[in-house]
Amino acid sequence: MRSIRARPECFRPDVSLRGPRGLLRTRGGSAADGGKISPRGRTYLAALGIASIVFLALLLYGLGTFNSPPASSTAETTATTSYDTLASSVISSAANYLPAGYVQGSSTQLNANESGLVSAGSVLYSNQGGALANMTILVFSSPASAKTYITSVISNAKDLSGYSDATSTLTGYQHYGVCYGYAESDPEGGEYVANGVCTKGNVYIQVHLAATSSLPSAEGDMAGFVGAAYAGLG
Repeated sequence: MRSIRARPECFRPDVSLRGPRGLLRTRGGSAADGGKISPRGRTYLAALGIASIVFLALLLYGLGTFNSPPASSTAETTATTSYDTLASSVISSAANYLPAGYVQGSSTQLNANESGLVSAGSVLYSNQGGALANMTILVFSSPASAKTYITSVISNAKDLSGYSDATSTLTGYQHYGVCYGYAESDPEGGEYVANGVCTKGNVYIQVHLAATSSLPSAEGDMAGFVGAAYAGLG
């Protein structure tokens, strides 16, 4: 399996949306050795998962207004709710609802200097099976700002090649706001990536998860983290 080196271009918005593939390579990551993601991969996930996502936030927020999908009256009520909270508070509360087997690692408060972005934070999780997850929470000043942002993210995500639509795994949360999921199996085998983005009012939720078990397992755990964030919001 070829080695992957960190490159400056990995911090471009399109790569962060795609899921930093270099992070997901394992060193001897076969079923026989438990599919552990290498320490180097863990380091890249921590650095790239945090830095690229917040960099993406600062760039995409200025892209302008996009047409949003129609929503039901129930969804509109939730989608227009503003939560007086901080990203760190959502992350702290979400820790009570994590998918089984995952433990929380390091968390980082991200700089929120873009207009409309009030608070931002990111946190890492892992389990004994070698899965790694990165959850990022962005709290905007208004639901409209969060909606503009997620629409920009989804538009970029749909332009990516190699990913399948995994939105069906987030169906249970779509009454809260906008949700979109996308996933990929590594063509070299043994690694599976699932990504989910959702909003609830003025809060944006993004989960990136890499696993070595199966794609359905990765998608299910990704949805579980999104659910934990929703539960943390109350």
